[in-house]
Amino acid sequence: MWKLLPAACLLTVMLFWSCIASAAPNNSVATAAPAEPAERGEATVKVSVFYLTNRRRYEGKPVADTYSGDRGEPHFGRCEVEFTPIPIINQVASKIPFYLKSETNFVSLAEQADPSEFWKQLAAAAGRTSTGSVVVFVHGYNYGFERTCRMAAEMQRSLQDKATVLVFSWPSNGLPSDYVPDQADIEWSAPLLASFIGQLGDHIGKGNVQVVAHSLGSRGVIFALQRLGAERVDRPAIGHLVLLAPDFDSRTFVDLLPGLAPLTGGITLYASSNDTPLKLSRQLSGYPRLGEAGAYLTVAEGMDTIDVSSIGRYQLTGHEYFYFHPLVTADLVALLSTGARAAQRSGLQPKMRNGVRYWEFMSAVRNEGTAVTVDD
Repeated sequence: MWKLLPAACLLTVMLFWSCIASAAPNNSVATAAPAEPAERGEATVKVSVFYLTNRRRYEGKPVADTYSGDRGEPHFGRCEVEFTPIPIINQVASKIPFYLKSETNFVSLAEQADPSEFWKQLAAAAGRTSTGSVVVFVHGYNYGFERTCRMAAEMQRSLQDKATVLVFSWPSNGLPSDYVPDQADIEWSAPLLASFIGQLGDHIGKGNVQVVAHSLGSRGVIFALQRLGAERVDRPAIGHLVLLAPDFDSRTFVDLLPGLAPLTGGITLYASSNDTPLKLSRQLSGYPRLGEAGAYLTVAEGMDTIDVSSIGRYQLTGHEYFYFHPLVTADLVALLSTGARAAQRSGLQPKMRNGVRYWEFMSAVRNEGTAVTVDD
């Protein structure tokens, strides 16, 4: 047990800094009405995303505290995020080979007490997109509710009108020290997630349900799909499953894959050898994580593995590259908006391991015609 303490401390420190770098509140005051665009700058962009949460709800609290890390009853609604560029910094952020915060944001909520009205609004929103699909985003460990809204809104902004994003915000405590309680809470949330995914397929069509899971959220999604597979005979149950830096035992996943693959229209795994939190998670568990690359890269028939290692860390922990790195964001958008497999998407090159093909990113990012190397 004592050998695990250094790794646990390191994991706490790394996730603490990750929280500061990517999720510190940015002018978010929910008890006041959102300022008008003219007050917040003409370039302000408003993005609205649907949410389902099973966090405990508290009345009259700021957004960050409305839904806590305690377990509660399901609630539906929308969160709206206003993104406002930071002058000067916004102009240079896209030209440097690492992440630089270039916007502030403001989060507000619009709850929906009537589930039938929620389903009606969600189906209508999906029908207005070019794909007719809903992307269910399941966040990872150390996420508070407000942070999940910001991440989901950024995903919606990237997808534009190609798909509708819905975030499933399970009761993570949002604390770097609470990895074990978070693991228990995502497992507790799996039955609700399974039920919701099934209902979503009934409302908009199973092929129009895309599920994107990050880090520890992958654990809940995998368990939810297993449960859905046991409860329903229809195959597949969803369109595409995307696993981003999944914090899940890699060998266990390979063993489960023959049962999981028929439940989806396709599976894509994003992995990196620059992912520090997953390295520390491996030390804690004693076994490789599914989201690791390098010597631990998981390749298997029945899924596309994308190794993002060649494009570097880009951000401090290397764990949220789908959010911070423009190449990964662009590839994820292409996948979710077109359904194209890795072989049909640009910017990827094939590699082989143990007779199985996987994919790597090209190692240069092009910004306004200039190639910028982002390798570590």
